[in-house]
Formats: sequence, C-alpha cells, structure tokens
Amino acid sequence: MKLIDKNSKIFKSKEFIKDIYKFYLIPLNLQSEEVVLYSDEENYVVCRGKVGLPTWIWTKDNIAIDTVREIEEVINLYLTDTEKDKFTCKKELYDLLVQDNFTKINRKDYFEMGFLYCNKTKKPKDCEGKMDIPTIKDKPILVKYLYDDYAELNDCEAISMKDAEIKFQSLIDSKKYYVWRNDNNKIVCTINYNEVNGSAKVGGVYTPPEERGKGYAANLVYSLTNILLEKGLEPLLYTDYNYIPSNKAYLNAGYIDAGILINFSCSKEKVRK
Repeated sequence: MKLIDKNSKIFKSKEFIKDIYKFYLIPLNLQSEEVVLYSDEENYVVCRGKVGLPTWIWTKDNIAIDTVREIEEVINLYLTDTEKDKFTCKKELYDLLVQDNFTKINRKDYFEMGFLYCNKTKKPKDCEGKMDIPTIKDKPILVKYLYDDYAELNDCEAISMKDAEIKFQSLIDSKKYYVWRNDNNKIVCTINYNEVNGSAKVGGVYTPPEERGKGYAANLVYSLTNILLEKGLEPLLYTDYNYIPSNKAYLNAGYIDAGILINFSCSKEKVRK
C-alpha cells in the first residue's frame, strides 16, 4: 500500500471504470483539497474527502485474502479519536473483513445502501401539484424538512437547526435544489443533486410524514431526472435498500436497482455496548 494522488493509474484501470458510477463519491471526493488516498494501484482504492466524512473503499471483484488484510491496515490509518469512523464498500469486502475477524468493526452499524441509476424515465401515476425552484422565502419550512430528514436517516447523524440553516443556504446557492408544491402551494417534497464527470447524484428526497403515499416523491424524481437526462448527465442515487416506500418511488420513476453497497463503522477502541 502507498499514498497516491489524484492522477494515479488506478483511476484509469478497466476494473475501476467498470464501477465508477457505483463509486461516484470517490471521483467527487477527488475534488477536495483534503482528500487522502491509499492504494496498491491494482486491487483497491481507499478514499476520504476530509476528516469527518465517510471513507470509501473500492475493490476489484474476487479479491484475495492478502489484499483484504492490507486493506485492514489501511483502515487503521483512517481511524480518528472520534468514537466511530464510517466506511462504505462492496458487500464482498465487508463479508471478508468479518470472516477475517477484523476487530475494529462495529457490526451493529451494518447498513445496506442501495445503488440505482436511470437511463430512461418511466411516468409514475399523476399527482396534484408541480415541480418548482425554492426561494429564500421558503427557508422556514425547508430548514425544518432538512432537520427532520437527517433525524430519520439511518446512515447519517442528526444535525442541529443551525446546521440545517447552513445546509439550506448551500442548497439554494447551488441552484440544484427543487421542490414539489401541491395545489395549495405547500411544499410537500424536496430533492437536490450534484454532478461530477458527467454523472448527477440525486439526493435529499424528503416528504413529510403527513404527505407520504400521495405520489409526490415519484413525480418529483421523475421531473428532475428528465432534466438531468436532457443535459446529458447520468442520473444515479443511493438509498436505504430496505426502506421499501422510497425505493418504490425511484423504481416507479424509471430507476434500475443495481445492487448494494455496505455502510459500516470502525473504531480505534472497542465501542461499549
């Protein structure tokens, strides 16, 4: 293993390019000035955009146990003094880490994250309302939605209201933030995206509990995805693989289920139960 830079040959390898959409966050993290990369430049890449963000581990298929143990050494290099550090990888690697009795893993934090992509949309069942671009006037309701969304997510830490306000401003400034307004002009669903290397990662799909099951999410995803496809971008997204309602909304809009990645955490010291 060794430290590598953004121009490493591994990023041009046939094996990495095959998985590049599924590991979209690695090319995105390469844009960070604080990115830290380790690799043997053949079998794996371990990438963290900056301290505090999840570390992504890409591996070739059918990796050898010697490679797994080298990756274990690299994981140790990424561990901080916080209670837990988050990682994302293929299920194959996670299972091999467990089989090898890698003691740093907190097994209770296992989380299956679905990967979906779309090359052609499918019209979902119609619902009332339309997609719109939010403005600063929508700040109170959208800050609350951001706060509530993070509180519900299984793979993310809850955020403060102040953090939600900062997140809202960032999304407004990005001009990649959309909402669905019902016929009473109430915002009933949100969505955003970011893009890199011709791909667009869709995220932030949130519908408040009282408005769920009415088709708002599927129609908002469908409307935004059409815009992205018209721009020549490759739409993709990550989701809680076991949360059927949100996955159904994506499938109803034309997204294709391409399998799972595993989110998990590791700690320098054994976490008390």
